[in-house]
Amino acid sequence: IERQVEKKGYYLSERSYGAIYRTIPLPPGVDGEKAQASFKNGVLTIKLPQTPEAQAKIKRIDVKNG
Repeated sequence: IERQVEKKGYYLSERSYGAIYRTIPLPPGVDGEKAQASFKNGVLTIKLPQTPEAQAKIKRIDVKNG
C-alpha cells in the first residue's frame, strides 16, 4: 500500500495490490438503492441519483445580462 497527500491545491494518490474496499457515506438526498458504480481502465465511476424529494428542491436561477 502506498499513499501520498499534498495539501494546498490538494493531491491524493493511492496504490494497493490485491482486493481492496472502501466505504463512502452517502450525502443526504441520495437514493442509495439506485446507486451504481463501474470500474473501467483504472477509473472508478460512481453514480448517485437523487431522491424525488431532493430533486423537488432544485431551483433554477435566471442570469440577466448587464
